Amino acid sequence: MKEKIAIVAAEISPWAKVGGLADVIGALPAALAHAGADVSVIVPAYKSILSKLAPTPIGSSLAAQIGGKSQAFRVLRAEAAGGVPLYLIDHPGYFGRDGVYGEKGADYPDNIERFIFFGRAAALAASELIKPDVVHAHDWHAAAAPIAMRADRTLGERFARTLVVFTIHNLAFQGVFDAKDFPLLGIDGSYFTIDGLEFYGRVSLMKGAVVLADGVSTVSPTYAREVTEDPELGFGLDGVLSRKGDRFIGILNGADYTEWDPARDPMIAAQYTPARSDGKRVCTRDLRESLELAPWDDRPLVGMVTRLTSQKGLDLLRDALEAVMKLDLQLVMLASGDAKLEESFRSAEARHRERLRVIIEFDNAIAHRIQAGADAFLMPSRFEPCGLTQMYALKYGTAPVVRATGGLRDTVAEFDSASLAGNGFVFEEYEPEALVGALARMVKVFADPPLWRRLMANCFRSDFSWSRAAAGYLEWFEKLRSARAGT
Repeated sequence: MKEKIAIVAAEISPWAKVGGLADVIGALPAALAHAGADVSVIVPAYKSILSKLAPTPIGSSLAAQIGGKSQAFRVLRAEAAGGVPLYLIDHPGYFGRDGVYGEKGADYPDNIERFIFFGRAAALAASELIKPDVVHAHDWHAAAAPIAMRADRTLGERFARTLVVFTIHNLAFQGVFDAKDFPLLGIDGSYFTIDGLEFYGRVSLMKGAVVLADGVSTVSPTYAREVTEDPELGFGLDGVLSRKGDRFIGILNGADYTEWDPARDPMIAAQYTPARSDGKRVCTRDLRESLELAPWDDRPLVGMVTRLTSQKGLDLLRDALEAVMKLDLQLVMLASGDAKLEESFRSAEARHRERLRVIIEFDNAIAHRIQAGADAFLMPSRFEPCGLTQMYALKYGTAPVVRATGGLRDTVAEFDSASLAGNGFVFEEYEPEALVGALARMVKVFADPPLWRRLMANCFRSDFSWSRAAAGYLEWFEKLRSARAGT
């Protein structure tokens, strides 16, 4: 009999996407289904989803308890990638809005209430309509589901035999709120302790899910180690995660090669394969011409697709930029976020018109064109739980230049001109000189065409498909089940 898995999350690509979480939820369920599991996904019924799908109501109206009040909702059903059933928690008051988490750069003020409701409603819907063997919740927005399944007396009985697991995508965002709002969770006050959900006098949904879930994972092995060893990266949960012992692991995310594949990408100037890669030069010329960059075919074009935040290392790049601009390269940035960083890079663009382009927006088509047209892809992250764009870059034969942190360390290895091993360029220290040094090494290799062709070949051979990640999750579920049964 196939194992029934219910995945609970706040985002899903392509209909409700804010960050990498959406890409994971858009691809992992189909990979698990392909590996033999019976998978369903539960997400909120956002306007963005309802406007693009035609879901049908399923079952009768349900009601979730939140803060002592009963909130009625419907469950709608549609299909996600690979024919995976998609269950939508339909509550127009909470989710009938234009944004996922907010609008115009500001979060909705009732997000804690919205996502506590979502977690509890998802738990109820799973128990009524799916009856899963495994519930797999992702990030703080879904954390109320495992909390309810283990701490709510009524729901807890329904999930007594169910394996409840939780995956952390970014510890910097935990769903922390005031203690006075703890009753919204509908669980006994005894859970508001240092061994429960209490977090420096407040409440952390993520901490609650970590404490109560049968197992916890994060999105790369290196990040799992970093967040237990470095309090700065653990964001106050390093001790809690350490105490999970072998029930806390890192499973590297995969890349969605159905969307990110230069051999069939409809958004790029010329499709290409590892065996016939001439199309990449066409993509590079197209990118340069469309952005009115100097036609420097003999110099590398470096791409970035990122958020303008210090987490992504944009403060480091800002401090290093004048030295970077003295290297024999050009840089194209597709980025948005911090207004001060935006102003800084805009100003730099005006000073370096032949070498630098800054596109302040997010445009998926331009992101594809950068991956295909760039020679190298820069990710100088302060910390990076997994990272997906470096995996996409490798698929496009675009050499990543990364800082050795989290999933970047797990996916990119320094290219060695002697042994010809490695698929990119890596720097350790979070210092401008280290970043500039890595880019300088890249420029040197690019100047040697046979070496660069070998590096490109290494990039093309890198495989981070979701099938590998799905197998890792299924193996982990089985280990947790055996441990829970005492076998």
